[in-house]
Amino acid sequence: MPENLSGRLLIASPYLGDGNFLRSVIFIVRHDPEGAFGLAINRPTENRFRDVVALSTTAGGEPREDDFIYRGGPVEGPLLALHNLAGIGDPCGPVSLADPSSPLGPGESVTGGAKFTIEDHPADPFGSMSIDLGNPPAWITGDDDHLRILLHRRDAKVRYIANYSGWGPQQLDEELRVGGWLVGKPDSDILFGDADKSWELAVRRCGHDILHSMAPGVHFGDPNLN
Repeated sequence: MPENLSGRLLIASPYLGDGNFLRSVIFIVRHDPEGAFGLAINRPTENRFRDVVALSTTAGGEPREDDFIYRGGPVEGPLLALHNLAGIGDPCGPVSLADPSSPLGPGESVTGGAKFTIEDHPADPFGSMSIDLGNPPAWITGDDDHLRILLHRRDAKVRYIANYSGWGPQQLDEELRVGGWLVGKPDSDILFGDADKSWELAVRRCGHDILHSMAPGVHFGDPNLN
């Protein structure tokens, strides 16, 4: 199987003519032999989360202003929240139980980007467990209570997203092979920043990464400054 793109960005190639994905930036939540599931993060609508949920006066604090609902893709699906508040929902990352290349040591297992390590401890006959969340680029949840909590957590970065982008077995791999998509890093300012600038920023950074891989250590300036 080609590279597992879970936790990475798909950036629509300038040559991709599909109107559903024109200039889209998609965060890949899951990529495995059964297909891929992702959420477009730069397609805002005029709908707001506060308009579809009853606000509670006991939730604490004023609701966030950036609660617009984004269109995650052409496939009908539930309302989800992509965010950076650790512990709310499930971590999104490149590591999964099905990844044979995962660098696991004795007693370690991996679930959804979180590494669980079982350790022997002389004072505890049952051993102990430590959890390394692996610094996932984002967390995802569709739980109603979580969605309401995030509305009032103005310190968190959040994207409310309805519908999703999906691919069947090997479908995304073929689109990558013919050049329909670029693959980039899930930087926070792209995931949660200005949606109008996400595509241009992602393309520019992806180009810089390609140049650096070709010539490590060489600094490439911004050609717009020439």
